[in-house]
Amino acid sequence: MVAIVVFVWTIVKKPFSKPKPTQLASDTIDQIKPPQAKDGPALTVPEFIRLRRELKADLEAELAEAAEAEKSQLRARIAELEKQIANPDEALAEAQKRIKDLEAILDREANQIGADRIAEAKAALEQGDYSLADEIFAEIEAKNELAVQETARAAYGRGEVAEAEVRWGDAAGFYERSAELHPSFEALQKASDYCERAGRYEAALAWSARLVGFAKQHESQERYSIALNEHAVNSKSLGRYEEAEGLYREALEIDRATIGEGHSNYATSLNNLALVVEAQGRYAEADGLYREVLAIDRATIGERHQTYAIGLNNLAVVVQAQGRYAEAERLYREALEIGRATLGEGHPDYATRLNNLAGVLVKQGKPEVARPLFEQALEIFRTTLPPDHPHIGAVEGHIANLP
Repeated sequence: MVAIVVFVWTIVKKPFSKPKPTQLASDTIDQIKPPQAKDGPALTVPEFIRLRRELKADLEAELAEAAEAEKSQLRARIAELEKQIANPDEALAEAQKRIKDLEAILDREANQIGADRIAEAKAALEQGDYSLADEIFAEIEAKNELAVQETARAAYGRGEVAEAEVRWGDAAGFYERSAELHPSFEALQKASDYCERAGRYEAALAWSARLVGFAKQHESQERYSIALNEHAVNSKSLGRYEEAEGLYREALEIDRATIGEGHSNYATSLNNLALVVEAQGRYAEADGLYREVLAIDRATIGERHQTYAIGLNNLAVVVQAQGRYAEAERLYREALEIGRATLGEGHPDYATRLNNLAGVLVKQGKPEVARPLFEQALEIFRTTLPPDHPHIGAVEGHIANLP
């Protein structure tokens, strides 16, 4: 039987940190700037050594005042400069090759930057001054980043369209493109969720692992808990039950400390834990967890909510596993009725509940009643899911096995 978990969350963005740039002394900047003329002589070995020594002196001054965590990197940079000063011919040859590479890149950007600025930056490079080239590259990077973000937003929008039209395979592809172009909590979570819905479980696991890393670095504890839950869902889908259970319990501890045990989101995390407990065959334990989930949902979101229907469906699965078929049938029918009112009869989650209800009817010796339910579920799955989705094959198998 298939149980579906739905997450709905809000997003709080946090800025990314940037590495601290090296600050050259004003005298050094004045000395390394090219002359007024744009076509000065190429950098000589003595000039190269002088520039390396001045940069080394600047870094040594920075080292004297640096925090302990920054000192090892500064020492490594100083050591590299010492190596270049000791072998200036080789180091200058490498620098000249790098300058030629940079000049070629600058030439390709002349149309959008302007020939005069490109020429000035190239002349500065010949004198060992990289600052003008860096300014141009930063400007291009900023412009292109805006274009990348626009493309990512457009891909995310197409994902939302496909999601609305219940095209889960298409939605997964669009959300993946958005997350790859411009990672955000929303895009990473959607890429994970819809790869899982499309039956691409390995891809879903990879995206949820990235989501956990992103949330740990950039988001609040509450958001980190959401990411842990998402990763656990995918771990469970691949049969990694012990790993999933550990992730769920970690998320629950965070939720208990942040939002409390009476919150609907705490109920969602508890429901997820119950799913993996159930998957390990601990049906009585899962039964108790699902009933706790339903009690919280009843008090917070009410009994006509789609999430409450999910809890009913999940409880029905473990009730059925314990052999209480009549009780399971009643729970499935209640969940199906809520799904009809909230999702509509063309949604794959509605089809899942049809399949589950049909399954318990077969257990009660009513295959003639179960067959049209299986057939209706199969038609919905074929319309909304990729043709190779495991749900389709599972229902086809159920129909083939009917007497």
